[in-house]
Amino acid sequence: MSYLSLYRKYRPQSFEDVVGQEPVVRTLRNALQRGRVAHAYMFSGPRGTGKTSLARLLAKGLNCVQGPTPEPCNVCSNCKLISDGYAMDVVEIDGASNRGIDEIRDLRENVRFAPTEGGYKVYIIDEVHMLTTDAFNALLKTLEEPPEYVVFVLATTEAHKVPKTIASRCQRFEFHNFTTEQVVTRLQQVSEAEGLHVEPAALHLIGRHAGGGMRDALALLDQAVSFQGSRIEEKDIAELLGVVPEEQIGKLLNHIAGKERLAALTLLHDIIGSGADVQQLTKDCISFLRELMLAKAGEAKTSAADRGEMPGVAAKDWPNLNSLTMERILTLIDLLAGALADMRWVSPVWLPLEMAVIRGSEEQTQGGPGQEPQIQAAEVAKLTERVRRLEKLVTEMLADRKAPVAAEEKAGDPVDTAGPTPSSEAKELKPKSQMGGLPQPEADSQEEFRRLLARWSDVSERLRQERQAPVEAFLRESKPMGFDEDDRLVLVFPRAMEFHKVSLEQPRNKDVLERVLGQVAGRPMEIVCCFEDEIPQADSFSQAPEEGPAAEVPGEITEVEALEPAAGDSGNPALEAALKIFGGTVQKVRYESERG
Repeated sequence: MSYLSLYRKYRPQSFEDVVGQEPVVRTLRNALQRGRVAHAYMFSGPRGTGKTSLARLLAKGLNCVQGPTPEPCNVCSNCKLISDGYAMDVVEIDGASNRGIDEIRDLRENVRFAPTEGGYKVYIIDEVHMLTTDAFNALLKTLEEPPEYVVFVLATTEAHKVPKTIASRCQRFEFHNFTTEQVVTRLQQVSEAEGLHVEPAALHLIGRHAGGGMRDALALLDQAVSFQGSRIEEKDIAELLGVVPEEQIGKLLNHIAGKERLAALTLLHDIIGSGADVQQLTKDCISFLRELMLAKAGEAKTSAADRGEMPGVAAKDWPNLNSLTMERILTLIDLLAGALADMRWVSPVWLPLEMAVIRGSEEQTQGGPGQEPQIQAAEVAKLTERVRRLEKLVTEMLADRKAPVAAEEKAGDPVDTAGPTPSSEAKELKPKSQMGGLPQPEADSQEEFRRLLARWSDVSERLRQERQAPVEAFLRESKPMGFDEDDRLVLVFPRAMEFHKVSLEQPRNKDVLERVLGQVAGRPMEIVCCFEDEIPQADSFSQAPEEGPAAEVPGEITEVEALEPAAGDSGNPALEAALKIFGGTVQKVRYESERG
């Protein structure tokens, strides 16, 4: 007879041999014992979890000469034929190869014939989700009401692809992946039966890379025997799988934890040079740190062994790893997880891992265990102190600004019986436009307005530099009159320039102008526009003193000389508005266009 693979040779021959899947085993045994076997079952779950094996055990329990029984004898002819796969009454169908409606029609014809060897005919349809829609429809009625001697077992790894009309006619059992410890226990039993000497660490390595499938684990053990022989060590399995032994992973992480950056990079390059898969190496490092994290979180070290994970770190000569804090462990896991995600986009593929090693070592260098919270607390304290000083400075500035006003109010103004003072008139006047209130003629506001007028040409220049020619054109038709009581700059337009006023009031243009004005003035600036016939008296504004230098307003009066009075200039609207607001007489007028 040809060689039989280990996963076929050691397939469970009784319900006691089944590892894991206790709910399924218990239900099937009770159904056989109590005579409550259903006409259809559906076994779903990952590969290598025992679906076909339990289907054969169910067929044995039904067709054993002592059956139906939960304990088939395995010595009668029926049990032996089922174990060898030659039983005529147990039909195994590959759903991927026999997925058409013709095969299902043949099945419907065959179910009418009574069993020839045992008491039941069992149809095991593997990968049933591969059947076509027409095949499922053809199977539907037969599956719902088969002959009393027929039992269907549908096995699938993708239960969501099976139509609900099919699944609802079956008793469904969900198979789960085996734990690593269950896989290791079964591998130890097989190794002893085969006379193999396998290191426990090698069995754990096989169990971790089997992915919870018993068939995969037995296939890896079979491959290791062919590769090495009857004596198998961890390094042999690591070489076979192309993974890094746990010892080297621990050394690498120990160098990182001990801020030994050069040693960590050297070992990493040696591991990569030996042909190890970089992504798998990163995953193994994350798994190693995960075990350490769970141990630091308070779980017993035996719990990791019960789950079949890597042996405890404390048992190894890795003092730097044992001294890591939880924060450092979480930081290293984040760095490695980020490196694993970045490997898809970077060349060479090991560059993100090198960066993670360097960053992990540098973080440890910057501070020892438990030092990160102290650094954060110090930074917070510094920021708190800066905020306190800024608040104190702002309070002092506001107090200095309000002091002259308070002193003036306390002293009181002299009563002028001849008539109202300019300030009293300003308090009584109300604007006709959208201005919220009249300006207050404070000294500092007047000084600020004078400085703004002196730099008015800068406003136009900045607008031109920012390619805001429309805004600059609209502004050219206005005159700055001062600040109102809400500290807004008042721009006055002639009635004939209504279009320019409305355009400048548009949010987009207004925001641009206020931003540029704020840059020139050195503080946030807000504007308000009105017409000439809406403005209040001149004394109502915080204007520049009359003795100050004249401002250069584009398109308006740019220079006044104290020469003999010039007659006939009163027809200029801008000049008349200026006279109305500022008062005084004009000696000589020169326009910007006359300056050459």
